Amino acid sequence: MPVDMKNLIAESFKKLVQQGDADKITVKSLIEECHISRQTFYYHFQDILDVIEWSMRRETQRLVEQSMKTQDMRAALQIFISFTAQQFPLLEKLMNSRRRPQLEALMVDSMETYLGQMARYQAKDTEVPLSDMDRKVLLRYNACGLVGVLLVWGKENHSDEKRLAAQLERILSGQITGWSHGQS
Repeated sequence: MPVDMKNLIAESFKKLVQQGDADKITVKSLIEECHISRQTFYYHFQDILDVIEWSMRRETQRLVEQSMKTQDMRAALQIFISFTAQQFPLLEKLMNSRRRPQLEALMVDSMETYLGQMARYQAKDTEVPLSDMDRKVLLRYNACGLVGVLLVWGKENHSDEKRLAAQLERILSGQITGWSHGQS
Protein backbone atom coordinates (compact mmCIF):
# COMPACT_ATOMS: atom_id res chain seq x y z
CA MET A 1 0.00 0.00 0.00
CA PRO A 2 1.58 3.32 -1.03
CA VAL A 3 2.18 6.00 1.57
CA ASP A 4 -0.07 9.04 1.40
CA MET A 5 2.77 11.55 1.17
CA LYS A 6 0.68 14.65 1.84
CA ASN A 7 -0.74 13.07 4.98
CA LEU A 8 2.74 11.95 6.10
CA ILE A 9 4.10 15.47 5.68
CA ALA A 10 1.11 17.05 7.46
CA GLU A 11 1.30 14.61 10.37
CA SER A 12 5.05 15.16 10.68
CA PHE A 13 4.49 18.93 10.76
CA LYS A 14 1.89 18.47 13.51
CA LYS A 15 4.35 16.33 15.50
CA LEU A 16 7.09 18.96 15.17
CA VAL A 17 4.72 21.73 16.35
CA GLN A 18 3.72 19.65 19.36
CA GLN A 19 7.38 19.06 20.23
CA GLY A 20 8.65 22.61 19.93
CA ASP A 21 8.45 26.11 18.52
CA ALA A 22 6.26 26.41 15.42
CA ASP A 23 8.38 29.32 14.17
CA LYS A 24 11.48 27.14 14.04
CA ILE A 25 9.98 24.53 11.73
CA THR A 26 11.53 24.79 8.30
CA VAL A 27 11.16 22.78 5.13
CA LYS A 28 14.57 21.28 5.98
CA SER A 29 13.51 20.14 9.45
CA LEU A 30 10.25 18.80 8.07
CA ILE A 31 11.86 16.75 5.30
CA GLU A 32 14.33 15.35 7.83
CA GLU A 33 11.43 14.32 10.08
CA CYS A 34 9.64 12.69 7.13
CA HIS A 35 12.78 11.10 5.68
CA ILE A 36 11.96 12.48 2.25
CA SER A 37 13.79 14.61 -0.27
CA ARG A 38 13.29 18.33 -0.74
CA GLN A 39 12.02 17.55 -4.24
CA THR A 40 9.33 15.25 -2.79
CA PHE A 41 8.21 17.98 -0.39
CA TYR A 42 7.96 20.59 -3.15
CA TYR A 43 6.13 18.17 -5.40
CA HIS A 44 3.30 18.08 -2.84
CA PHE A 45 3.45 21.53 -1.17
CA GLN A 46 4.69 25.03 -1.97
CA ASP A 47 5.81 25.86 1.57
CA ILE A 48 5.02 25.31 5.27
CA LEU A 49 1.92 27.50 5.11
CA ASP A 50 0.61 25.33 2.27
CA VAL A 51 0.97 22.29 4.58
CA ILE A 52 -1.09 24.07 7.24
CA GLU A 53 -3.73 25.18 4.74
CA TRP A 54 -4.07 21.69 3.25
CA SER A 55 -4.40 20.18 6.72
CA MET A 56 -7.08 22.66 7.76
CA ARG A 57 -9.10 22.12 4.61
CA ARG A 58 -8.87 18.35 5.00
CA GLU A 59 -9.99 18.52 8.65
CA THR A 60 -12.82 20.92 7.79
CA GLN A 61 -14.11 18.52 5.15
CA ARG A 62 -13.90 15.64 7.60
CA LEU A 63 -15.85 17.65 10.20
CA VAL A 64 -18.50 18.60 7.65
CA GLU A 65 -18.91 14.95 6.66
CA GLN A 66 -19.30 13.94 10.32
CA SER A 67 -21.74 16.79 10.93
CA MET A 68 -23.94 15.75 8.02
CA LYS A 69 -24.63 12.51 9.87
CA THR A 70 -26.03 14.32 12.93
CA GLN A 71 -29.66 14.99 13.77
CA ASP A 72 -29.43 18.72 14.43
CA MET A 73 -27.29 21.86 14.54
CA ARG A 74 -26.34 21.37 18.20
CA ALA A 75 -24.86 17.93 17.54
CA ALA A 76 -23.03 19.30 14.50
CA LEU A 77 -21.60 22.19 16.54
CA GLN A 78 -20.54 19.80 19.27
CA ILE A 79 -18.43 17.87 16.75
CA PHE A 80 -16.58 21.08 15.86
CA ILE A 81 -16.24 22.11 19.52
CA SER A 82 -14.86 18.69 20.50
CA PHE A 83 -12.35 18.85 17.67
CA THR A 84 -11.24 22.32 18.82
CA ALA A 85 -10.85 21.12 22.42
CA GLN A 86 -8.77 18.12 21.34
CA GLN A 87 -6.58 20.20 19.02
CA PHE A 88 -6.33 23.33 21.17
CA PRO A 89 -2.73 22.82 22.38
CA LEU A 90 -1.64 22.60 18.73
CA LEU A 91 -3.84 25.55 17.70
CA GLU A 92 -2.48 27.65 20.55
CA LYS A 93 1.13 26.98 19.53
CA LEU A 94 0.32 27.89 15.93
CA MET A 95 -1.57 31.02 17.02
CA ASN A 96 1.46 32.12 19.05
CA SER A 97 3.68 31.88 15.97
CA ARG A 98 4.57 34.52 13.40
CA ARG A 99 2.02 32.88 11.09
CA ARG A 100 -0.92 34.01 13.25
CA PRO A 101 -2.45 36.40 10.66
CA GLN A 102 -2.46 33.69 7.99
CA LEU A 103 -3.74 31.10 10.46
CA GLU A 104 -6.59 33.33 11.62
CA ALA A 105 -7.61 33.89 8.01
CA LEU A 106 -7.44 30.14 7.34
CA MET A 107 -9.50 29.39 10.44
CA VAL A 108 -12.18 31.91 9.46
CA ASP A 109 -12.22 30.58 5.89
CA SER A 110 -12.49 27.01 7.20
CA MET A 111 -15.31 27.97 9.57
CA GLU A 112 -17.07 29.83 6.77
CA THR A 113 -16.81 26.74 4.56
CA TYR A 114 -18.09 24.61 7.42
CA LEU A 115 -21.05 26.89 8.16
CA GLY A 116 -21.88 27.32 4.49
CA GLN A 117 -22.00 23.58 3.91
CA MET A 118 -23.98 23.04 7.11
CA ALA A 119 -26.49 25.69 6.03
CA ARG A 120 -26.98 24.00 2.67
CA TYR A 121 -27.65 20.63 4.25
CA GLN A 122 -29.81 21.90 7.10
CA ALA A 123 -31.95 24.46 5.25
CA LYS A 124 -35.22 25.20 6.99
CA ASP A 125 -38.67 25.68 5.53
CA THR A 126 -39.00 28.94 7.47
CA GLU A 127 -35.71 30.38 6.18
CA VAL A 128 -35.91 34.07 5.35
CA PRO A 129 -34.75 34.79 1.78
CA LEU A 130 -31.41 36.62 1.72
CA SER A 131 -29.54 38.31 -1.09
CA ASP A 132 -26.18 36.77 -2.01
CA MET A 133 -24.39 39.75 -0.46
CA ASP A 134 -26.37 39.49 2.80
CA ARG A 135 -25.73 35.74 2.94
CA LYS A 136 -21.97 36.29 2.47
CA VAL A 137 -21.82 38.93 5.19
CA LEU A 138 -23.88 36.82 7.59
CA LEU A 139 -21.71 33.79 6.93
CA ARG A 140 -18.47 35.77 7.43
CA TYR A 141 -19.83 37.42 10.58
CA ASN A 142 -20.77 34.08 12.12
CA ALA A 143 -17.48 32.48 11.06
CA CYS A 144 -15.44 35.28 12.67
CA GLY A 145 -17.55 35.11 15.81
CA LEU A 146 -17.30 31.35 16.15
CA VAL A 147 -13.54 31.32 15.62
CA GLY A 148 -13.16 34.05 18.25
CA VAL A 149 -15.40 32.25 20.74
CA LEU A 150 -13.61 28.93 20.23
CA LEU A 151 -10.15 30.48 20.64
CA VAL A 152 -11.12 32.23 23.86
CA TRP A 153 -13.09 29.22 25.10
CA GLY A 154 -10.09 26.96 24.40
CA LYS A 155 -7.92 29.02 26.76
CA GLU A 156 -10.48 28.71 29.52
CA ASN A 157 -11.86 25.60 31.13
CA HIS A 158 -13.55 23.90 28.20
CA SER A 159 -15.15 21.06 30.08
CA ASP A 160 -18.75 21.91 29.20
CA GLU A 161 -18.85 21.32 25.45
CA LYS A 162 -22.57 20.49 25.46
CA ARG A 163 -23.46 23.80 27.08
CA LEU A 164 -21.36 25.77 24.60
CA ALA A 165 -22.94 23.87 21.68
CA ALA A 166 -26.41 24.71 23.03
CA GLN A 167 -25.52 28.39 23.45
CA LEU A 168 -24.03 28.63 19.97
CA GLU A 169 -27.04 26.88 18.47
CA ARG A 170 -29.36 29.43 20.11
CA ILE A 171 -27.21 32.30 18.84
CA LEU A 172 -27.01 30.95 15.29
CA SER A 173 -30.73 30.22 15.20
CA GLY A 174 -31.57 33.75 16.43
CA GLN A 175 -33.00 32.64 19.78
CA ILE A 176 -30.37 34.60 21.73
CA THR A 177 -29.96 38.22 20.79
CA GLY A 178 -30.19 40.33 23.96
CA TRP A 179 -28.61 43.40 22.37
CA SER A 180 -31.82 45.36 22.01
CA HIS A 181 -32.76 44.72 25.63
CA GLY A 182 -29.66 46.32 27.14
CA GLN A 183 -28.63 43.05 28.77
CA SER A 184 -25.03 42.18 29.44
